[in-house]
Amino acid sequence: MEKTTRAARDILDGEADDREVKTARLRKARLEREASLPDKAAEPKAKKPRKKAAAKPA
Repeated sequence: MEKTTRAARDILDGEADDREVKTARLRKARLEREASLPDKAAEPKAKKPRKKAAAKPA
């Protein structure tokens, strides 16, 4: 049982390392993209209020 536990732990550790590398790469790319954008473009646009539905006659 110890062999399978060790093998499973090795696989999971490898996957966790891959995830951390990918997250760091994506974070770096996002920060570089945000830094290259003008200040106005980085701000989200305000949404327009929704129109109210017309009242149905009773």
